[in-house]
Amino acid sequence: MTERKFEMGYKEVKRFKRVLHIRTVEREITQGELAGQLREEKEIMGRLGEIESKRDSAMADFCAGGRDAVSPRQFWFERQNIDIIEHSLSDGRQELDVCRDKIEETKAELIERHQNVQLMEKYVGRLKDRADMEIIAGEQKNLDDITSMRYLNNMGHEA
Repeated sequence: MTERKFEMGYKEVKRFKRVLHIRTVEREITQGELAGQLREEKEIMGRLGEIESKRDSAMADFCAGGRDAVSPRQFWFERQNIDIIEHSLSDGRQELDVCRDKIEETKAELIERHQNVQLMEKYVGRLKDRADMEIIAGEQKNLDDITSMRYLNNMGHEA
């Protein structure tokens, strides 16, 4: 009967180790998602830097036009170009804000998953310790029984 109890203890440990493994994999997946989002944020910031450089160059060209006579049409086209660049910057900033919001959500999810893994690790550790203690107690009981039987057997031979 005690052997069955030991088996059940280790089956429980094995079952919760599988749960722990699943939670660990979920945490790793979330870490991967966060890494991807951080790369995306970096790319967006790079694009915004390029767009800002274009805008600065366009503004410098627009303001430096005092040397030559510029037609109203050319003036209008340059201004439209600056507006398009500004619109691209605005869109890029919105995209960056959305990306950063996703990053914050993923960080919160990662923290939660990490805490779940830690809790499960502690629980599995306690289950394993308990199962080990049950085995040790069972083995000690068997040893005590054997010792008692030998003692009684020796006492019977002496009498």
